[in-house]
Amino acid sequence: MFQTFKRKFEAKRAVWAEETQQRIAAYAKQEQLATLKRMNELEKEQNFLNVEVDKYLKTVHPTFLLKPEVSNAILNMLHARSEGTVSININMTKEMRKAYSFYHNELKVFLRLLERKGYRIEGKEEEFLTTLLAKLREKNYRQCYEQYGDFISDDATIFEAFERYFEVVEPKFKYDSGNLDFFASYLNQKGIAHISWTKSKIKRRLKQFERANKDEFKIKQLERKLEDIS
Repeated sequence: MFQTFKRKFEAKRAVWAEETQQRIAAYAKQEQLATLKRMNELEKEQNFLNVEVDKYLKTVHPTFLLKPEVSNAILNMLHARSEGTVSININMTKEMRKAYSFYHNELKVFLRLLERKGYRIEGKEEEFLTTLLAKLREKNYRQCYEQYGDFISDDATIFEAFERYFEVVEPKFKYDSGNLDFFASYLNQKGIAHISWTKSKIKRRLKQFERANKDEFKIKQLERKLEDIS
């Protein structure tokens, strides 16, 4: 009798174990399907954002956003918007004022349009700004390359590259955020500057080079003017 009871219990336990495995497998399948669904939703959402940002950047070209402190200020404003608070920055540099004006007069309108189309910025502030900056950087690089061309040889030294930069870029735009961002990426792609060189470091090195070669720049500038006259 005990052996019969034991066999029945073992059989029942085997059934329980099988049912448990089936429930685990079913749960895992549900989780997998839910994960795939969420991934598809995120991919669809990102594709939508990519298209909308691409179109939007055909109407504006805010290269000042490529400056880290400026993009950080924009991110704070995005978070403040989602939280219903106000973001204030007392360091109102020229480019920071541009950022505040751009946010309140331009970007907020774009955000409202996105929301009308079903995209919610709340909780996705970093993702939105990352997409905006990546697309802006791509557009800026493309436009600068079309304007200045491949103006540095592959075997140029960093100082030769600096000299060529000052030759091809108009003086009033030499420290523009867009040009600096392009130049940093351009040098890195050429392998002339180390990839860890930031725009801030490039800017410092350019200013040092310009100060050290001030007289030479003046001579070349005059030389070009005289060549134009002849």
